[in-house]
Amino acid sequence: MIKAVIFDMDGVMIDSERLYREACTEIVSRYGGTVTPELFDKQMGLKMEETQRVVVEIARLPLTPQEFGRMYIERFLEIARERLGPNPGLVELLEFLSPRVKLGIASSTEKSVIMEIVEQIGVGRYFQTIVGGDEISRSKPDPAIYLHAASLLGCNPEECIVIEDSPNGIKSGTAAGMEVFAVLHDENRHLDLSGAGKVFENLVEVGEYLRRRDGLSSRRC
Repeated sequence: MIKAVIFDMDGVMIDSERLYREACTEIVSRYGGTVTPELFDKQMGLKMEETQRVVVEIARLPLTPQEFGRMYIERFLEIARERLGPNPGLVELLEFLSPRVKLGIASSTEKSVIMEIVEQIGVGRYFQTIVGGDEISRSKPDPAIYLHAASLLGCNPEECIVIEDSPNGIKSGTAAGMEVFAVLHDENRHLDLSGAGKVFENLVEVGEYLRRRDGLSSRRC
């Protein structure tokens, strides 16, 4: 019996990967770094402190990871405040799930950024717990963040569905013993998402599937 659904945020709930890419490209270019596909692929699903290190190393920036990270997040939030909204199907999916299961977010993004974004897109009220990457010592693909979210929700791992978009996130949810769905978008179609139990084009398809599926708890655990 499924009693909880735990969402990754970036790329799943919001179309943020292109905005992160834009912010990253601006800063890397400003400091004479090299922008490559590897630069973006290697940071997907990582917590912020690891993303900072990866970008500085690959792009060969004359910055410390902390200096890059501060500018990166500031620029991302500036862009996000102007242009970010919920992904198609998200609100409808949350409306369907919220009377039936508990809901959580487990994202490698820092908690303060997650909180700002979920309030901006108007979905904060749906979630019983939100876990940020800065609250967990081991990042995805380690299962720690999903196990912690399940514990906060009061559910066993096998009672949880994870919705992800990155190979590291899929590995994390799978290692936690949870059922994992992957959602496609323009930034991850070339990545190996085969570790997910099911792969969907978007959240609309996820909602259609779950409406047909038996095994969602009729009441939250």
